[in-house]
Amino acid sequence: MISKETEIWNHLHTKRRQPIDPQWLLDHYSMDISQELKIIICEKLGHQEDKGWEKVKVLIKTFGVQPELIHAAGLCHQKEAYHWLLSLIVDEKEEQYYCNVAESLACWGAEIPEQVLMTCMMHKSPSIKLAGLSMLNFRSYQISAKELIRYCELALIENYDALNLEVIRILQKRDEPVISERLFKLCSGGTDATAKSALKALGCINTAKSRECLQRLTKTLPDSEKKNFAKKQLSQQCVSISQH
Repeated sequence: MISKETEIWNHLHTKRRQPIDPQWLLDHYSMDISQELKIIICEKLGHQEDKGWEKVKVLIKTFGVQPELIHAAGLCHQKEAYHWLLSLIVDEKEEQYYCNVAESLACWGAEIPEQVLMTCMMHKSPSIKLAGLSMLNFRSYQISAKELIRYCELALIENYDALNLEVIRILQKRDEPVISERLFKLCSGGTDATAKSALKALGCINTAKSRECLQRLTKTLPDSEKKNFAKKQLSQQCVSISQH
């Protein structure tokens, strides 16, 4: 006898290239199926935007706040879903799912209130700080370089590689001198992984200031491997200039 869960998987497999009826997805979600299957069902609802969100709301009302329903709300990209997710953070509801909520909100980064962004950036959890950085990435071009660095410092204070690398990824999209100076400091004071990533970022920026920073690093870095890597980044920039 084929189990109910196997039947659901078989149906999802046969329809994998086609939209699945939202009502069917709603009817086959339950607390009795595996977490993996619940996630797949909710993702398929999330990708159906407004139609999917209507069914997600029914599931929230029936089963309460669940991590896969939070994820679906983020995928729906509906304004009502955004306000529901926002309420979970602003009202400090469902703290155990705070990370899920922050990650689902990240794609609305440019619209997210300052209070929510700061809450994520100042949170003790690295995962929630990462979600805050994702929010920041969406609004990074709307703020000044100094303001961007001010936000990033809230993550850099942890000196945690995963956070540092994400900060560098955000900073390297800008080319202001103050950005190059902050990357210079990360080359000098960060871990090996952070320093190498910051050196690469300086190499990508390719401005007079970034070249000056790399030139200084070729003389001041105590580690010979990092120093050679700085020289390599600098030489690549010089080649790029000579070709134009």
